[in-house]
Amino acid sequence: MGTPFERRNQQVWEALNAPGGGAKQALQLITRRLKKGEKGDHLTAMRAFILAHMPSAGTSPQASPLTEALALTNDLAFRNPPPKESETIHLLEMTYMYLGKKAEIGRLHEHLYKTRISTPGRTKPVDEAGLKEWYNGCMRACDWAGMQKAAMMLQKVFPNNRNYYFWAIAACFIMVVACDDDQRSSVAIFGTLASRMITKAASEIPEGKEPGPIRSIRTAAELQLFYEVLIFTKTADAELVKHLESPTTGFNSRLGSDNYWDSWWMLMDAKLRLGDFKEVNDHCHSVLSTGMVNIPDGTDGTGLDRQKVSRVWKDDWKVWSGYAISAVELGIIDPDDSQFGRAANLLGDKMTSDEFASRNALLAAVKFSSLCSKYASLSCREDIFTLPAACLSFFKKQGGKTSCYDDLRPYVGQLSLDEREKLLENMVVYCKGKDLKSSELSTPELTNLVRLQATLLKFRFWIEIDNQERPPSTDRLAQFTKDCLDIYNVSLKVDIDLLVTDMRIGDELLFLVAKSLMCKYAASRMQDPLPVKVAVIILEHLLTKSKHNFTALLLLVRLYSIIGAVSCATIEYQRLSIKQIQNDSLSHHILTRLSTLLPFSIPSAAKLLHSTDMADVGLHVPANPTDSLEMFDISLRLYKNANRTNPEMISLAFKNGAYGQIKDMVLFEKRVSTSISACQFEIERRRVQRLRGMTAEGGSSSSGALWDRALGRATSDNRTFDLFGEDGWSTGCNMGPRIGVHWVTAFLLTEGIVATLVAQSQAAALDTSKGPTSSSSSSSKPNGGIAEKEHVPPAQRLRGIIEMQGASEFTDIEKQVLEIICLMGDILAEAEGASKSSTKIRSSLADITSKSQALRGSLQPFLSASAGEGSGVSTVSTELSQLSLENNEQNNTPWYRLHLFYMTLEVSKYLLILCDFLEKSPLIKGLKPQIPKSQIAEIKNMIGSISKAVLQTAKGQAKGVVLVTEADIDAVLGCQGLEMAPVADFLKSVIGRGKTEMYMDKIARSISSSWSAFTNVKVG
Repeated sequence: MGTPFERRNQQVWEALNAPGGGAKQALQLITRRLKKGEKGDHLTAMRAFILAHMPSAGTSPQASPLTEALALTNDLAFRNPPPKESETIHLLEMTYMYLGKKAEIGRLHEHLYKTRISTPGRTKPVDEAGLKEWYNGCMRACDWAGMQKAAMMLQKVFPNNRNYYFWAIAACFIMVVACDDDQRSSVAIFGTLASRMITKAASEIPEGKEPGPIRSIRTAAELQLFYEVLIFTKTADAELVKHLESPTTGFNSRLGSDNYWDSWWMLMDAKLRLGDFKEVNDHCHSVLSTGMVNIPDGTDGTGLDRQKVSRVWKDDWKVWSGYAISAVELGIIDPDDSQFGRAANLLGDKMTSDEFASRNALLAAVKFSSLCSKYASLSCREDIFTLPAACLSFFKKQGGKTSCYDDLRPYVGQLSLDEREKLLENMVVYCKGKDLKSSELSTPELTNLVRLQATLLKFRFWIEIDNQERPPSTDRLAQFTKDCLDIYNVSLKVDIDLLVTDMRIGDELLFLVAKSLMCKYAASRMQDPLPVKVAVIILEHLLTKSKHNFTALLLLVRLYSIIGAVSCATIEYQRLSIKQIQNDSLSHHILTRLSTLLPFSIPSAAKLLHSTDMADVGLHVPANPTDSLEMFDISLRLYKNANRTNPEMISLAFKNGAYGQIKDMVLFEKRVSTSISACQFEIERRRVQRLRGMTAEGGSSSSGALWDRALGRATSDNRTFDLFGEDGWSTGCNMGPRIGVHWVTAFLLTEGIVATLVAQSQAAALDTSKGPTSSSSSSSKPNGGIAEKEHVPPAQRLRGIIEMQGASEFTDIEKQVLEIICLMGDILAEAEGASKSSTKIRSSLADITSKSQALRGSLQPFLSASAGEGSGVSTVSTELSQLSLENNEQNNTPWYRLHLFYMTLEVSKYLLILCDFLEKSPLIKGLKPQIPKSQIAEIKNMIGSISKAVLQTAKGQAKGVVLVTEADIDAVLGCQGLEMAPVADFLKSVIGRGKTEMYMDKIARSISSSWSAFTNVKVG
């Protein structure tokens, strides 16, 4: 049962971990114990830890529980003498982590160590256990600076422990790896220190088999760390080559044997950069011929007893590529060079010989021709294939492989448009001689011919259909689609005996049909959404046969979003079974606008949940795939788990001496802790919570730290995320808004300005005797932590982002809302300034009123239309069937209208907060002359009229509105206006009316929950 003290503590933890979070109840239990006179460091640490879990939204910095938690933790951690109990110290560490103050953990352990060794009566000048605890504590907190400091002290004080020496090297190396590129110059000294220390350890490796000095490199992992440090610190290639050829550290040494071939290629790569092409060519030729490097066996005990032979490297692409590059470089210097001629003959024989040639060998021949084509002295030779001839020969030999298109496309892309079309004609002529209907063909032969035709159709689509310079005609598009479907019908004969997990040959053909339909949609965007609906049906048909085709699932997510079936998009997204770090790179396809498109879940969608293997691998499966909050929680769980497990894995790597894995682990930790995707999901999650009427929790402190780091990265990183991906499907379609780092930064600044207004307006009710809040509060970290630079006001930064990225990342309505937020930031900055005049504030209020009225004017056409008698449910349904994520010039699509309504409600909430600030804040009360109450009342009345009209319209149009009507189903079945008869025949004969209705019914069940969500929103 434990002691009474332990039982009382257990009650506190049970209250804190109660469903929904019981931080307030846990704090009450602690407060009650303190009032009864119970004392102790552990109790104080528990109170600070619980305060770190308290919600802080809407509170001033002075009254925030996070501020009190930090003060309690600092007082306890840095007092003299500090606490000694390990449980108390662990609680202090956890509190710092929740508060986003990981750097303080290193200072805590440094203080503990210095206090411990300075204790009166100690006889030892150092404390090994204390140093190791300092080192491990910094590692758990990912405080690399503190970890490096402790490691350097360990290796200095205990020179006979070789582990400490390599810990210090790895810690210095981590300092360089973990920093951002713009900060690398400030930590370059640590890279230099790591390089010198490990180079000294490498120089002390004995030449014989006897053990070397205690600080010499002795294991393969330590040797791998040696080369990673040299490469990362950009050591000169000449020095790198010297080490790689050394009998003690080279690829042929005893220590290098575990990483023999990778080290050998590292040597070849360095020699290529140095221009030693003859030796590289000889080495590569030796490996390609015999599978081993032509180096004599070691006879002095330092090298390997016998040469290593590798069948894999005998046909490795790196070796073929290095062979082709080095030969061409030799040919440029001397076209009559014997090594160049030897390579030309060898690669030419691979192309012309009827004997089997590997994929890598053939591709090396194409690369060789590509490199030679840039030089007239080489391309004119008779023994060298021209690039078009090499591409055609590769197609003839490898066209029946699924990899042919991806291998050949980069080289075909180097040809001119006329050369591509000529190459395509030759491919067509070659394929015409292959009869797919012959009864004499065996199944493997028919399979190869079908793949050959599929590869040809891919090149046809790229060169003829998806050609920006020469758009395809309707007849060419229809003929292409017919050819795809004809080959697909043949492919059904060879796809019978495949496993459920196998990808079918016909999948690629249906992809091409879907892509051609999307090109047709792009040509007449917003006028004819029918091609996209047909593409959805075709892809659904594909998934009935290939259930695990994740490319089709990802494409369906995008297409469902385009036609407005966002709930169907989330269902298909759930089928992807996205795991671990894939969240960071794929979740932006659906999660970055979910607060606008699907803030509320659809109860009936739970029965549409697909079976996945997520539960089998210990991952959470959503109870309802349309619940946006649950989707955000699942995606954000990756980052929370990584913050806990990454330090454990790094610590285990140090313990086991697996130094070669540390670099990748640190880079992974850096990617997760500075993830822009995580920042986007956190923003969207909070917006959904507000829209559902939930009380904002303010986010845990760990997420606040994540926001700080992500914002710092967002302001310096120019990358953007294309919602449609970069996998080639967007080529020629150009669909989807781009959501990037500037969008994240803008809405983080918005959160900061609004949260600061809330804090300022509540300051008067807390303690008016303290006077106006200082201007530093605006540069604090409200609502989860937004680190602002004091010399750049938030409103000014926000304006810069709007001007710089407004056209590419913000819709028109978002720009209008952000401009109003900028004016609110101006008001806040002016109120906090030295001037006590309200002139500029009143001018800003007038601008806010005019911009809000303009916003209401943009709503008026939609509000008037909804009030008319002719705007029934059928009209709205027809418009919603054309729902698109496009921010086109007309800005009258149903999605934009929905987005307009949502942003209007958002800005209404912001303006109500501003009015509260104007009425209550002591900063405003100190201005002369006073802000007229009539001006504030005018804003409130305007908000009331706008929000009331928006809510009435949303309620009226949400009754029974579906995204697809029976007319849409009939249009798809008849393909009216599609002008592609083969697709119509395919839908009717292959898929059938019953299955088509099933697909469209699935879309129809997706009620427009985005509209119905507004029925529960209350403003003001």
